Amino acid sequence: MNSESVPDNEAVESNLDFYISYAGQDRLWAEWVGTTLMEAGYTIELDVWSWLPGDNVILAREAALRRAKRVVALCSNRYFGGGFTEQEWTAVMAAAGRGQGGRLIPVWIEDLQVGQLPDLLQSVQPIKLFQIAEPEAKDRILNALAGKVGPSGNSDFPGSAARYQRSQTGARLPGTHPRPAVWRVPLRNPDFTGRDDLLVSVREALLRGSPGVAILQGPGGVGKTQLSIEYAQRFAADYDTVWTIAAEQPDLITAQLAELGVDIGAANAVADAQTAASAALSALRDRQRWLLIFDNVEDPDHLLPFLPAGQGHTIATTRLGHWQEIGHVTAVEEFSRSESKAMLTSKVTGLQDADADAVAAALGDLPLALAQAVGVLQAGLPATEFLRLLDGQATKLLSQGKPRSYPASLGASTILALEKLSASHPAAAELLHLCGYLAPEPVPAVWFGRPFTRSENAPPLPTDIFEATHAFNQIRDLGLARLDQNGLRVHRLTQAILRDHTLQNQTAYLQAVIALLSTQTPPDNTSPATWPQWSQLVPHLLATDLAAAEDRLRSMACAAAHYLLLSGQTDAALTLTTTLHSSWTRNLSPNAPDTLMMAQFLAHAIFDKGDYALAAKHQRETLARRRETLGYDHPDTLNSANDLGVSISAMALMGEATLLNQDTYERRRRILGDDHPDTLTTASNLASTYREEGRRDEALALNQDTYGRLRRQLGEDHPHALHSANNLASTYDDAGRRDEALALHEDTYERRRRVLGDDHPDTLTSANNLGGMYHDMGRRDEAKVLHEDTYERRRRVLGDDHPDTLTSANIRAMILHNLKRRKEALKLLEDTYRRRRRVLGDDHPDTIRSSHNLATAYTALGLHRLARRVASSKKTGESKSPKQKKRKGR
Repeated sequence: MNSESVPDNEAVESNLDFYISYAGQDRLWAEWVGTTLMEAGYTIELDVWSWLPGDNVILAREAALRRAKRVVALCSNRYFGGGFTEQEWTAVMAAAGRGQGGRLIPVWIEDLQVGQLPDLLQSVQPIKLFQIAEPEAKDRILNALAGKVGPSGNSDFPGSAARYQRSQTGARLPGTHPRPAVWRVPLRNPDFTGRDDLLVSVREALLRGSPGVAILQGPGGVGKTQLSIEYAQRFAADYDTVWTIAAEQPDLITAQLAELGVDIGAANAVADAQTAASAALSALRDRQRWLLIFDNVEDPDHLLPFLPAGQGHTIATTRLGHWQEIGHVTAVEEFSRSESKAMLTSKVTGLQDADADAVAAALGDLPLALAQAVGVLQAGLPATEFLRLLDGQATKLLSQGKPRSYPASLGASTILALEKLSASHPAAAELLHLCGYLAPEPVPAVWFGRPFTRSENAPPLPTDIFEATHAFNQIRDLGLARLDQNGLRVHRLTQAILRDHTLQNQTAYLQAVIALLSTQTPPDNTSPATWPQWSQLVPHLLATDLAAAEDRLRSMACAAAHYLLLSGQTDAALTLTTTLHSSWTRNLSPNAPDTLMMAQFLAHAIFDKGDYALAAKHQRETLARRRETLGYDHPDTLNSANDLGVSISAMALMGEATLLNQDTYERRRRILGDDHPDTLTTASNLASTYREEGRRDEALALNQDTYGRLRRQLGEDHPHALHSANNLASTYDDAGRRDEALALHEDTYERRRRVLGDDHPDTLTSANNLGGMYHDMGRRDEAKVLHEDTYERRRRVLGDDHPDTLTSANIRAMILHNLKRRKEALKLLEDTYRRRRRVLGDDHPDTIRSSHNLATAYTALGLHRLARRVASSKKTGESKSPKQKKRKGR
């Protein structure tokens, strides 16, 4: 995260007296200090009161640190755990060193050891508020602050009326009030971990809301109940009455409220339940500082009659949707991976980090499942065996190790919900069973609106989109899946249990999955307009057994691999193509059409990863097999020839590349026609080889013709047209037509950003080429910004060893050299030269260019002996201008 700082030359002039800095778990302390200072007439800024939803937290914090005359730091062991709190007090202390001393006021809210404090704080006198009564605490902090900064009058807290509804009784000093006398809350989970952001969200919803109603929504097992209990325990000091009601069975709510009525003295013990419950609600309306928790409410209508209103707070946990009109909805999701691993490794002695990560991934970071896993792993079951059992005996395994803090095991609760769904909505249950064989990703309802072939023993699935959405709602309402605009998403553990319970009908469900998926193939994987559909389909396609797939799924798998490549998802494409090519070679044959198609895409993925030589090796083998089995003129054979031409061109084998591209171009023109996209792709590649060989007139004529045809055939925003535009712009640049080159490069870059995204390799190629033009035209600042951004993106997207990244590294090094940052430039040039020798070889023009630039850097530093050692005797490719040889696509 970015560190916070106070500008050196900026005077701290403001009408803001205090900014309050605190750790998330000390929220009650922050509220009490803020209320105390406001009542004394000070102006304060406290994030949860002063910042609106949607505000930029980093900028708001930075502004508050600049504006505040003093910063009150609520010091506890939690406060020094890292994050923004550390950045806040570090920034303030740094400002003190610039003549703004005394700005930081440490307030100890628990006993701390001075030696354990950060060095910057050990010499600062604190205000100690722990283990004293509230009146003394209030006097102590106000007296201490009055000697430093006097009150600025009775200034109103900015936005308090609109943003924060504060109880008339004010905030309480934490730790000075015992647990409420009226208290019914389940035992606190001693293993509760994380969730600070959710607790803050609930607190804000209750304080800002009118009425104060917070809805914790999510499927079973994500920890909604545990979160409500932790909130009650953590903020107990702020309430006089806290009462939890088991609300899953609405008929039992009245009796539980009646017990509350008796406990608070609103009803006689002999009164009937309805009378006592009504008395309880009536009493709460006239009181403050109460909290009701309705756990596991199945329907908003079950809660509405029992909302007391008034100035207290209500929390409801639910699996269902449609609560927006009742209160503020907080979605409770699975743990983050770091939270999951922390829970597992802290509770299971000797569990390795890698095993914890594997278990967490297999359990989908579901809190209940993780808690059960802790119980099972603590009993001595190795993590590897746990994962094996989860794959084959999920229901049995997930019925073990139930923690005391949960009412039922994940296996038991899931089976109960499934039985309810099967009894009330059989068709929805069948659809859910089908989802057990798909990926744990959204399943769109629109899929069921398209006709697909159903076998005689197929389950009775929805036949139109309306039936599908109705079934989705029934599944969601029983907490068996999530539902949003993207579709129905079933958790991977629920899927495992579903598969356990459908083993006898597994074949029928698998056939139904194939029938369903085979009707969903988007019409064109080369058009970005279809990529959102592909992104929905591919995870489910990959969840099937593609290694032994039938013809229609193999065809879809090939199309999916091509989509992954075109959309820039190279790692996923490489994994898929490697696996399928290997399995299809064994199961079909090396020469089977689908095997060869996957071989083509495997080589494409290897090329996109930057290993041009290995890609060419695979392409030569595939081309030979296709020529032998299909003939020289078959479109698939010409696909392999085109791809090989790209690879050997990238290897700087320009003579061979030109001959192969010319042959492929002429064959495609004859077989497919002049305007076919494949013909035009090869034409664009041939024009690039012409340009690299210095045949600029031929390159220009062919590029112009190709670009015009592609724009007419596919449109200006199609990736093929944009590839041609990039090549034409580079040809304009070589021909000295700078204005035309710049305009086309800028247009291509902006279109690629919009169509493909900022991180797509093609977009980064355009960024690199545009930066080169800016540099050559003297627009050095613009070039520097664009090149540095491109370098960092390429490192992240492509990796440090990719040839494109090394091109950007070389450019960055020369920029540093020109800025007289010679040592930084030398270090990067040396690294780039070593990597290029290893990746591209000593004779590649890019490697020679690196040796030339490195020799130049050595010479500038007076290291003439080293300069002579690396200087190449070859004269090709030497260029000090930060320009890349333009990359050719397909």
